[in-house]
Amino acid sequence: MTDRLTHTQYADMLLASTEAMFASGKPLMSRILPEDGIAELWEHYPEGDVVNGPAGSRYFYHCHPPGERAEGEHGHFHLFFDRSAMPGGTVPLIAAPVDPRSEPRADVVHIAALAISEQGLPLQWFGTNRWVTDEWLYPAYAVIAMLDQFDLRGPNGDPLVNEWLTAMVGLAREEIAELLHARDDMLREADMHGQVHGEDRAVEITSAAPISLERLLEPA
Repeated sequence: MTDRLTHTQYADMLLASTEAMFASGKPLMSRILPEDGIAELWEHYPEGDVVNGPAGSRYFYHCHPPGERAEGEHGHFHLFFDRSAMPGGTVPLIAAPVDPRSEPRADVVHIAALAISEQGLPLQWFGTNRWVTDEWLYPAYAVIAMLDQFDLRGPNGDPLVNEWLTAMVGLAREEIAELLHARDDMLREADMHGQVHGEDRAVEITSAAPISLERLLEPA
């Protein structure tokens, strides 16, 4: 189990990884996208995703068509845990459908998505409906309790990107918690009215919150 880092340690990690990327002349997006900088719509970057650590911390980056992005967004990271990392006895609100005819799939729990601006800066956090990432959708409280275990540092992927994303999640625990609770509230409200919003293709984004790096870096 990963020891929880302090706010100061996460802030130092974010600043150090950002400075190292800048000093190398290879900023965040150039470490994610192909050499020509052109992202194919819906493709995962890097191919096969990045997975590290005992909790199966995972990410991929991709881009939606321009008409399906937030204003100023280039693309976004999706961040996950492996389902096997969830404590025993924790029951998902909505289970991922199991189709024996489908290709092998990742059994994942979605944490949040992190939108990146056209300038390569963090733009906003947002939560998604279950069908969007085909996740095992667990209650907000269960995912929030796991946030301390999100740690992408390891042998797979770009080390500085791994540190940067790890630090972003560590600094934004409160914002992510609010997104997860808002998602659960939406699903609860829908259930009360006999609706099944977890699979409703008309409901993609369940909640969103703009990012202020200055506020994230403020001492706790």
